[in-house]
Amino acid sequence: MKMKRFIGAAAAMAVAGTLTVGAAAETYNAYIGFQTAPYSFRNSFDDATYGKDVADGKYFNSVIVWGGNDPETFPQYEDKFDDDMPGGNAGYVLPATYTDVQIDKDGTYKVGVTDFDWALDGSSAFNLLFVSTDIPFDKDAGEDGESIAKFSDCKIIVDGTVTSEVADPIIDTEDGKKSGNTKVLFANIWNDVLKTDGYNGAYPTKSLEIEFTVSGLGSGEEETTAPADTEAPATEAPATEAPTTGDSSKPSTDTGVEGIAVVAGVAVLAAGAVVVAKKRK
Repeated sequence: MKMKRFIGAAAAMAVAGTLTVGAAAETYNAYIGFQTAPYSFRNSFDDATYGKDVADGKYFNSVIVWGGNDPETFPQYEDKFDDDMPGGNAGYVLPATYTDVQIDKDGTYKVGVTDFDWALDGSSAFNLLFVSTDIPFDKDAGEDGESIAKFSDCKIIVDGTVTSEVADPIIDTEDGKKSGNTKVLFANIWNDVLKTDGYNGAYPTKSLEIEFTVSGLGSGEEETTAPADTEAPATEAPATEAPTTGDSSKPSTDTGVEGIAVVAGVAVLAAGAVVVAKKRK
């Protein structure tokens, strides 16, 4: 959301003190998503079967490993086997540490996953690699629809090393929907473009991160016009005695001005001068 700026200028006019608040920035969320060749995965946050709101995030905050659909396939994780997954599936629900991120302004962000045995299912490549967000897109905003935010300067970081850079990533606008959530795609073996041009670089052994830059949301600041004092009081300076001049052999002759009250606070602007302050959300 682009923020509107409210700019006030002090003016010598009598106005009542007012308060004007700029529209607050929206806060969005971004999550890393992936699927390995043997179908170990984290789906999009809004996935109806394994998303964030299913089973209190039990599946979304783990890595689902279907393996051989048998608790004896990976005996060390037998206690993590779930034979009653959504859709009648069975597999392992393995712990992992995810770095999700909140987005409330333009800037560079990073999502990722660690603490997972990437070699467990024998994979060495991704079917899918993406960032899912709840940043909306408008299907009517162009031929293929467009997100309200622009994503650029993306980096795939494997085990702490940048293995791929994508200046202008592909945005999934969810074909057939008028509006939806923005997904930034890096690998998809079912997408004709990404099938050949998608990420096929190094496979993680320890960590996987995606860094990206967001623009089009604004600075994330709101500006307020705070009321000032309704009247700036004038102050009276103390009377002063002007120095005298003359012949030192004669009595002093007063040629100055005594007891004149000098009014300070000249150029008091107005009752209710406008003050502009910035406040970060």
